[in-house]
Amino acid sequence: MVRFYMLLWLCLVTGITNGQNYTDSGPANNFQSAQNPLYWKNKTPFAGYWQQDVHYKIKATVDETTDIITGTEELTYYNNSPDTLYYVYFHLYQNAFIPGSYLDDLQNNNEAHPHYGKYEKQGLGITINEMRNSDSVPLQTQLDNTILKVFLDKPLLPNTAKAFKIKFSSYYDAGSTRRRMKKYKAWGANHYNGCQWYPKICVYDRKSGWNTDQHMNREFYGDFGTFDVELDFASNYVLEATGVLQNENDVLPDTLKKKLDISNFKNTKWDTVPSVITPYKKGERKTWIYHAENVHDFAFTADPSYRIHDTIIYPGRLNGAGVRCVAIVQE
Repeated sequence: MVRFYMLLWLCLVTGITNGQNYTDSGPANNFQSAQNPLYWKNKTPFAGYWQQDVHYKIKATVDETTDIITGTEELTYYNNSPDTLYYVYFHLYQNAFIPGSYLDDLQNNNEAHPHYGKYEKQGLGITINEMRNSDSVPLQTQLDNTILKVFLDKPLLPNTAKAFKIKFSSYYDAGSTRRRMKKYKAWGANHYNGCQWYPKICVYDRKSGWNTDQHMNREFYGDFGTFDVELDFASNYVLEATGVLQNENDVLPDTLKKKLDISNFKNTKWDTVPSVITPYKKGERKTWIYHAENVHDFAFTADPSYRIHDTIIYPGRLNGAGVRCVAIVQE
Protein backbone atom coordinates (compact mmCIF):
# COMPACT_ATOMS: atom_id res chain seq x y z
CA MET A 1 0.00 0.00 0.00
CA VAL A 2 1.05 3.63 -0.32
CA ARG A 3 3.20 4.85 2.56
CA PHE A 4 1.40 7.64 4.38
CA TYR A 5 4.53 9.31 5.75
CA MET A 6 2.83 12.59 4.93
CA LEU A 7 -0.74 13.35 3.93
CA LEU A 8 -1.83 16.87 3.12
CA TRP A 9 -5.27 17.97 2.02
CA LEU A 10 -5.01 21.40 0.46
CA CYS A 11 -8.37 23.04 -0.17
CA LEU A 12 -8.09 25.80 -2.72
CA VAL A 13 -11.06 28.13 -2.85
CA THR A 14 -11.31 29.28 -6.43
CA GLY A 15 -14.38 31.44 -6.03
CA ILE A 16 -16.35 33.20 -3.28
CA THR A 17 -20.12 33.11 -3.20
CA ASN A 18 -20.94 36.64 -2.11
CA GLY A 19 -18.15 38.37 -4.06
CA GLN A 20 -19.94 38.62 -7.37
CA ASN A 21 -16.95 39.49 -9.54
CA TYR A 22 -14.17 38.41 -7.22
CA THR A 23 -11.62 35.68 -7.82
CA ASP A 24 -8.54 34.84 -5.78
CA SER A 25 -7.16 32.28 -8.25
CA GLY A 26 -4.73 34.72 -9.89
CA PRO A 27 -2.74 35.93 -11.58
CA ALA A 28 -4.09 39.42 -10.77
CA ASN A 29 -3.93 40.66 -7.16
CA ASN A 30 -7.52 41.27 -6.05
CA PHE A 31 -6.98 41.18 -2.30
CA GLN A 32 -7.99 44.83 -1.80
CA SER A 33 -10.99 44.58 -4.13
CA ALA A 34 -14.33 45.92 -2.94
CA GLN A 35 -15.76 42.55 -4.05
CA ASN A 36 -13.45 40.51 -1.79
CA PRO A 37 -15.70 39.44 1.11
CA LEU A 38 -12.65 38.45 3.17
CA TYR A 39 -10.88 41.81 2.94
CA TRP A 40 -10.98 43.59 6.29
CA LYS A 41 -12.14 46.96 4.89
CA ASN A 42 -15.25 45.23 3.55
CA LYS A 43 -16.24 43.93 6.99
CA THR A 44 -14.71 46.19 9.66
CA PRO A 45 -15.67 45.02 13.17
CA PHE A 46 -15.96 48.56 14.55
CA ALA A 47 -15.34 52.19 13.63
CA GLY A 48 -11.68 53.12 13.53
CA TYR A 49 -10.45 49.56 13.00
CA TRP A 50 -7.41 49.05 10.77
CA GLN A 51 -4.78 46.48 9.88
CA GLN A 52 -1.85 46.54 7.48
CA ASP A 53 -1.81 44.92 4.01
CA VAL A 54 1.07 43.12 2.30
CA HIS A 55 1.92 41.87 -1.17
CA TYR A 56 4.93 39.55 -1.40
CA LYS A 57 6.59 38.69 -4.70
CA ILE A 58 9.22 36.02 -4.08
CA LYS A 59 11.45 34.14 -6.51
CA ALA A 60 13.49 31.39 -4.86
CA THR A 61 15.77 28.54 -5.87
CA VAL A 62 16.12 25.49 -3.63
CA ASP A 63 19.50 23.84 -4.29
CA GLU A 64 19.21 20.13 -3.56
CA THR A 65 23.02 19.78 -3.54
CA THR A 66 23.69 22.44 -0.88
CA ASP A 67 20.32 22.65 0.95
CA ILE A 68 20.34 26.44 0.54
CA ILE A 69 17.45 28.62 -0.60
CA THR A 70 18.52 31.76 -2.46
CA GLY A 71 15.83 34.26 -3.24
CA THR A 72 14.64 37.73 -4.06
CA GLU A 73 11.66 39.32 -2.36
CA GLU A 74 9.72 42.40 -3.38
CA LEU A 75 7.37 43.39 -0.60
CA THR A 76 4.78 46.13 -0.96
CA TYR A 77 3.70 47.23 2.52
CA TYR A 78 0.53 49.27 2.95
CA ASN A 79 0.36 51.55 5.99
CA ASN A 80 -3.33 51.64 6.85
CA SER A 81 -2.63 52.93 10.36
CA PRO A 82 -3.09 56.58 11.43
CA ASP A 83 0.62 56.70 12.31
CA THR A 84 3.70 57.82 10.40
CA LEU A 85 6.32 55.04 10.40
CA TYR A 86 10.06 55.77 10.40
CA TYR A 87 11.21 52.15 10.54
CA VAL A 88 9.80 48.65 10.17
CA TYR A 89 10.77 45.25 11.52
CA PHE A 90 11.19 41.85 9.87
CA HIS A 91 11.15 38.34 11.33
CA LEU A 92 14.13 36.17 10.37
CA TYR A 93 12.73 33.07 12.04
CA GLN A 94 15.47 30.60 11.12
CA ASN A 95 18.01 32.61 13.13
CA ALA A 96 16.49 31.02 16.24
CA PHE A 97 18.29 27.77 15.45
CA ILE A 98 21.88 28.93 15.82
CA PRO A 99 24.23 28.98 18.83
CA GLY A 100 23.77 32.07 21.01
CA SER A 101 20.18 32.72 19.96
CA TYR A 102 17.47 33.53 22.47
CA LEU A 103 15.99 30.08 21.88
CA ASP A 104 19.40 28.49 22.41
CA ASP A 105 19.73 30.36 25.71
CA LEU A 106 16.27 29.15 26.78
CA GLN A 107 17.11 25.55 25.96
CA ASN A 108 20.43 25.65 27.79
CA ASN A 109 18.80 27.15 30.87
CA ASN A 110 16.30 24.28 30.74
CA GLU A 111 19.25 21.86 30.52
CA ALA A 112 18.27 20.79 27.02
CA HIS A 113 21.58 21.27 25.25
CA PRO A 114 21.03 21.12 21.47
CA HIS A 115 23.52 20.02 18.87
CA TYR A 116 23.83 21.97 15.63
CA GLY A 117 24.31 21.19 11.97
CA LYS A 118 27.05 22.56 9.71
CA TYR A 119 25.22 25.76 8.72
CA GLU A 120 23.74 26.34 12.17
CA LYS A 121 27.23 26.15 13.69
CA GLN A 122 28.24 28.98 11.36
CA GLY A 123 25.33 31.14 12.55
CA LEU A 124 23.46 30.73 9.25
CA GLY A 125 19.67 30.76 9.49
CA ILE A 126 18.37 33.53 7.21
CA THR A 127 20.89 36.01 5.88
CA ILE A 128 19.97 39.33 4.27
CA ASN A 129 22.26 39.97 1.33
CA GLU A 130 20.55 43.20 0.26
CA MET A 131 17.84 45.44 1.70
CA ARG A 132 16.84 48.28 -0.61
CA ASN A 133 13.92 50.62 -1.27
CA SER A 134 11.92 50.74 -4.51
CA ASP A 135 14.62 52.92 -6.10
CA SER A 136 17.27 50.34 -5.18
CA VAL A 137 18.80 52.62 -2.52
CA PRO A 138 20.31 50.56 0.34
CA LEU A 139 18.49 50.82 3.67
CA GLN A 140 20.18 50.82 7.06
CA THR A 141 19.44 47.76 9.17
CA GLN A 142 20.00 46.59 12.75
CA LEU A 143 19.90 42.88 13.60
CA ASP A 144 18.88 41.38 16.94
CA ASN A 145 18.89 37.60 16.38
CA THR A 146 15.47 36.87 14.76
CA ILE A 147 14.35 40.52 14.49
CA LEU A 148 15.71 42.87 11.84
CA LYS A 149 15.03 46.60 12.22
CA VAL A 150 14.97 48.49 8.90
CA PHE A 151 15.27 52.28 8.92
CA LEU A 152 13.25 53.94 6.18
CA ASP A 153 14.86 56.46 3.85
CA LYS A 154 11.64 58.50 3.94
CA PRO A 155 8.78 58.40 6.47
CA LEU A 156 5.88 56.13 5.56
CA LEU A 157 2.77 58.30 5.92
CA PRO A 158 -0.70 56.99 6.77
CA ASN A 159 -2.62 55.54 3.82
CA THR A 160 0.50 55.20 1.68
CA ALA A 161 2.63 52.22 0.66
CA LYS A 162 6.33 51.46 0.46
CA ALA A 163 8.20 48.76 -1.45
CA PHE A 164 11.20 46.79 -0.23
CA LYS A 165 13.63 44.87 -2.45
CA ILE A 166 15.40 42.08 -0.60
CA LYS A 167 17.96 39.45 -1.51
CA PHE A 168 18.23 36.64 1.02
CA SER A 169 19.46 33.12 1.70
CA SER A 170 17.88 30.51 3.97
CA TYR A 171 19.70 27.42 5.17
CA TYR A 172 18.28 23.97 5.78
CA ASP A 173 20.03 21.97 8.46
CA ALA A 174 19.63 18.96 10.72
CA GLY A 175 20.34 20.11 14.29
CA SER A 176 18.44 18.66 17.22
CA THR A 177 16.05 21.59 17.76
CA ARG A 178 12.72 20.99 16.02
CA ARG A 179 12.34 23.17 12.95
CA ARG A 180 9.27 23.55 10.77
CA MET A 181 11.57 24.47 7.91
CA LYS A 182 12.63 20.84 7.76
CA LYS A 183 14.81 18.68 5.54
CA TYR A 184 15.33 14.94 5.76
CA LYS A 185 16.40 12.07 3.55
CA ALA A 186 13.65 10.06 1.84
CA TRP A 187 14.94 7.11 -0.22
CA GLY A 188 18.18 8.88 -1.02
CA ALA A 189 16.62 12.21 -2.00
CA ASN A 190 16.10 15.31 0.09
CA HIS A 191 12.59 16.04 1.32
CA TYR A 192 11.95 19.75 1.94
CA ASN A 193 9.29 21.53 3.98
CA GLY A 194 9.35 25.31 3.63
CA CYS A 195 7.90 27.13 6.64
CA GLN A 196 8.92 30.65 7.76
CA TRP A 197 11.72 30.48 5.20
CA TYR A 198 11.67 34.08 3.91
CA PRO A 199 12.01 37.53 5.56
CA LYS A 200 8.54 38.29 6.93
CA ILE A 201 7.52 41.78 8.01
CA CYS A 202 6.39 42.07 11.62
CA VAL A 203 2.82 43.02 12.47
CA TYR A 204 2.08 46.61 13.44
CA ASP A 205 -1.39 46.83 14.98
CA ARG A 206 -3.61 49.21 16.94
CA LYS A 207 -3.46 47.08 20.09
CA SER A 208 0.27 46.66 20.75
CA GLY A 209 2.18 48.55 18.08
CA TRP A 210 5.06 46.51 16.67
CA ASN A 211 5.12 42.79 17.39
CA THR A 212 8.85 42.14 17.75
CA ASP A 213 8.87 39.03 19.91
CA GLN A 214 11.92 36.86 19.35
CA HIS A 215 11.21 33.44 17.88
CA MET A 216 10.65 31.05 20.79
CA ASN A 217 8.49 28.60 18.81
CA ARG A 218 5.63 31.13 18.62
CA GLU A 219 5.75 32.41 15.07
CA PHE A 220 2.39 32.53 13.32
CA TYR A 221 1.27 36.18 13.71
CA GLY A 222 1.31 37.95 10.37
CA ASP A 223 -0.32 40.54 8.13
CA PHE A 224 -2.84 39.28 5.57
CA GLY A 225 -2.45 39.93 1.89
CA THR A 226 -1.20 38.36 -1.33
CA PHE A 227 1.73 36.08 -2.15
CA ASP A 228 3.09 35.56 -5.66
CA VAL A 229 5.84 32.96 -5.34
CA GLU A 230 8.08 31.20 -7.87
CA LEU A 231 9.92 28.11 -6.59
CA ASP A 232 12.76 26.69 -8.68
CA PHE A 233 13.46 22.99 -7.98
CA ALA A 234 15.19 20.06 -9.61
CA SER A 235 12.83 18.68 -12.27
CA ASN A 236 12.11 15.40 -10.46
CA TYR A 237 10.46 17.11 -7.49
CA VAL A 238 6.69 17.28 -6.95
CA LEU A 239 5.40 20.28 -4.99
CA GLU A 240 2.37 21.55 -3.19
CA ALA A 241 2.14 24.97 -1.61
CA THR A 242 -0.11 27.73 -0.35
CA GLY A 243 -2.44 29.11 -3.00
CA VAL A 244 -3.25 28.22 -6.59
CA LEU A 245 -0.69 26.74 -8.99
CA GLN A 246 -0.47 29.09 -11.99
CA ASN A 247 1.54 27.01 -14.48
CA GLU A 248 0.16 23.50 -14.00
CA ASN A 249 0.38 22.72 -17.72
CA ASP A 250 4.13 23.32 -17.58
CA VAL A 251 5.08 21.54 -14.36
CA LEU A 252 2.25 18.97 -14.11
CA PRO A 253 1.01 18.24 -17.63
CA ASP A 254 -1.80 15.71 -17.89
CA THR A 255 0.53 12.88 -18.94
CA LEU A 256 2.69 13.33 -15.83
CA LYS A 257 -0.28 13.92 -13.57
CA LYS A 258 -1.83 10.61 -14.62
CA LYS A 259 1.41 8.78 -13.84
CA LEU A 260 1.55 10.41 -10.40
CA ASP A 261 -2.08 9.69 -9.48
CA ILE A 262 -2.35 8.05 -6.06
CA SER A 263 -4.67 5.35 -7.39
CA ASN A 264 -1.78 3.89 -9.40
CA PHE A 265 0.03 2.99 -6.19
CA LYS A 266 -2.74 1.53 -4.04
CA ASN A 267 -1.19 -1.96 -4.16
CA THR A 268 2.36 -0.87 -3.41
CA LYS A 269 3.73 -2.86 -0.49
CA TRP A 270 4.81 -1.05 2.64
CA ASP A 271 8.44 0.05 2.86
CA THR A 272 9.42 -0.78 -0.71
CA VAL A 273 11.59 1.50 -2.82
CA PRO A 274 9.44 4.10 -4.63
CA SER A 275 9.13 3.86 -8.38
CA VAL A 276 10.93 6.54 -10.40
CA ILE A 277 8.46 8.65 -12.36
CA THR A 278 10.81 11.49 -13.31
CA PRO A 279 14.53 10.60 -13.21
CA TYR A 280 16.87 13.05 -11.51
CA LYS A 281 19.06 14.97 -13.93
CA LYS A 282 21.44 17.40 -12.29
CA GLY A 283 20.91 20.88 -13.69
CA GLU A 284 17.45 20.16 -15.09
CA ARG A 285 14.99 22.47 -13.31
CA LYS A 286 11.30 23.37 -13.01
CA THR A 287 9.76 26.58 -11.70
CA TRP A 288 6.46 26.22 -9.82
CA ILE A 289 4.42 29.44 -9.73
CA TYR A 290 1.78 30.06 -7.03
CA HIS A 291 -0.69 32.84 -6.30
CA ALA A 292 -2.37 33.13 -2.89
CA GLU A 293 -4.71 35.77 -1.47
CA ASN A 294 -6.31 36.32 1.94
CA VAL A 295 -3.42 34.54 3.67
CA HIS A 296 -0.74 35.65 6.15
CA ASP A 297 1.99 33.15 5.26
CA PHE A 298 3.33 30.95 2.46
CA ALA A 299 4.53 27.37 2.94
CA PHE A 300 5.50 24.55 0.61
CA THR A 301 6.45 20.89 0.65
CA ALA A 302 8.55 19.09 -1.98
CA ASP A 303 9.61 15.48 -2.56
CA PRO A 304 10.45 13.34 -5.63
CA SER A 305 8.31 10.48 -4.27
CA TYR A 306 5.10 12.50 -3.84
CA ARG A 307 2.01 11.05 -5.50
CA ILE A 308 -1.03 13.27 -5.97
CA HIS A 309 -4.75 13.37 -6.60
CA ASP A 310 -7.18 16.27 -6.70
CA THR A 311 -10.91 16.65 -6.88
CA ILE A 312 -13.56 19.37 -6.80
CA ILE A 313 -15.96 19.36 -3.89
CA TYR A 314 -19.20 21.38 -3.84
CA PRO A 315 -19.24 21.57 -7.66
CA GLY A 316 -21.44 24.30 -9.02
CA ARG A 317 -21.22 26.31 -5.82
CA LEU A 318 -18.88 29.20 -5.02
CA ASN A 319 -19.57 30.92 -8.33
CA GLY A 320 -19.55 27.56 -10.08
CA ALA A 321 -15.92 26.87 -9.29
CA GLY A 322 -16.29 24.71 -6.22
CA VAL A 323 -13.39 23.92 -3.90
CA ARG A 324 -10.37 22.09 -5.27
CA CYS A 325 -8.85 19.66 -2.78
CA VAL A 326 -5.39 18.19 -3.42
CA ALA A 327 -4.06 15.11 -1.63
CA ILE A 328 -0.36 14.25 -1.64
CA VAL A 329 1.37 11.21 -0.17
CA GLN A 330 4.82 9.72 -0.32
CA GLU A 331 4.85 6.43 -2.20
